[in-house]
Amino acid sequence: MTLAAIGGFTVMATAGWLLVLEAEDAMLDTRLSEAVQAQEHAAHASAAPPWLTRLEDEAALRQRTGLSARPEGPGPHELFASADGATFVLVGGFADRWRVWLAPDREREYRLLPDRAGAGWWLADLSSLEFTEARSARIGAGILAASCAVGLLALLLSALIVRWTVRPVVALAARVQATAGRVESPPRPLAEGCAEDEVGYLARALDESRLRVAESLARERQFIAECSPELRTPLAVLKAAADLLPEVVEEPEGRARALARMTRAVQRAERLVQFFLVLAREGRERTGVQWVPLRPVVEEAMEDQRIIRPDPARDLRLAIPPEVRLSADREVLLMLVHNLIGNALQHAPEGPVTVSWSEDGTLAIDDEGPGFPEAGDEARPRGYGLGLALARRLSETQGWALRTARSPAGGARVSIQFPDAAVRSAAVA
Repeated sequence: MTLAAIGGFTVMATAGWLLVLEAEDAMLDTRLSEAVQAQEHAAHASAAPPWLTRLEDEAALRQRTGLSARPEGPGPHELFASADGATFVLVGGFADRWRVWLAPDREREYRLLPDRAGAGWWLADLSSLEFTEARSARIGAGILAASCAVGLLALLLSALIVRWTVRPVVALAARVQATAGRVESPPRPLAEGCAEDEVGYLARALDESRLRVAESLARERQFIAECSPELRTPLAVLKAAADLLPEVVEEPEGRARALARMTRAVQRAERLVQFFLVLAREGRERTGVQWVPLRPVVEEAMEDQRIIRPDPARDLRLAIPPEVRLSADREVLLMLVHNLIGNALQHAPEGPVTVSWSEDGTLAIDDEGPGFPEAGDEARPRGYGLGLALARRLSETQGWALRTARSPAGGARVSIQFPDAAVRSAAVA
């Protein structure tokens, strides 16, 4: 800011000084023209002013000024001479003027004007008439003072304008700083009270960004709270198989089944960790998609649930044609079905749980528990299974639609609608 002000002062002072010099030259040229006209129109010869000299011809011009050629044009022509008036320089362009500026001994300014007849010349010594030479210090000081005053006024006005312009930005920054470190859901709006201008647009953009961040944090917390049971599922299978292994160590078939369960649980845990990491990063790319037979996936989920909840009285019913196939990631489909069946067993302590398939491409899990208070209600104890909100989010990443309703028996129904392109039968395949 200071450098800009100094530069402005310098430019203004230089411009003012040049204007003064131009005005002085115009006045001197006018006075010269009037003096020459008075001499040429006089009825009888009169004494010329002491600063005006008559040169009768070109020889007298060369002898007086040392110019090798006569100037072209009507004039007046500008000349600069040394202090003693011995050498002259005719200013015909910027190069000549630059030579004059670089030669400190050429300070006397002259004007050369042809007479009316065109044979002689009038040479005027203007050094005695220039008021800037005697008053240059005072004129320079006056111009500098005026430039400083105008510059200071401009600096003051610019500071006021900048302060008035930046005030909304400062207020917005204070709001942002006041809310820094606070966890609010939803966050307090920053655009409240802002005008419909650039700052208001910025405040609204910040509000949208903060809202997205708050939503991401909420989803992350929900994800952390609800994914741990899903990760514990293969661990529970491992534990059950490990407990069973000493009992069947002498039975080859039993030992093979226990080891197969353990291997499958480890592989599933590895795939679950990879999938949860992708889901935590809001991944939307579907990887590992293939045509998966639906019935074996549901049977595997039911078998895992029987191991986790060894209750012989619970009835898990399956009504899915063996030829149904889905275009899906098998682990994603297994995880989703596994959790929906587990939720049904958890919240419906009694009665059968039925997994069925309808021709419109819908997989439904029905129970005979208390059901939802209202259709679409997702209230449930936290921390068990994926939960309906996370299950719906998981379905959306795959292009499926998860819905909730009442089951025919009055309990809860959770259904997954698959698109037509993702469903086909074994005969078509």
